[in-house]
Amino acid sequence: MGFNSFLKIFTPSNTVFYELFEKIAENVATTGTLFKQLVGEADFTKRSVLAQAITDIEHDNDELSHRVFTELGRNFITPFDREDIHSLATSLDDIVDYTYTAAKRLFYTALSPMKPECKKWLN
Repeated sequence: MGFNSFLKIFTPSNTVFYELFEKIAENVATTGTLFKQLVGEADFTKRSVLAQAITDIEHDNDELSHRVFTELGRNFITPFDREDIHSLATSLDDIVDYTYTAAKRLFYTALSPMKPECKKWLN
């Protein structure tokens, strides 16, 4: 057995963490975009659709984060430090959770859309 063959044993071969983090990052970006639309939407029916879309993404993101933690337990060799993987997954999930909570509060309190002076800061 050559040295390269020996190193191959300790090199992670799957890309599951990268794939999961790409999906989670897409959810973070999509949730932010939907929240921006929700804040500026005057029609309550359209706001309801946007709030439901954010809710759906939040649930999907929770499943993806759970898969990251499951893969951490399943894989002995990880592409980078286990604590970093855990911290990154938790932090990205927190972003979506906080956006979801803000959207839920904005929707259920039926606040009127932001004033035009405030909307300029969302661009």
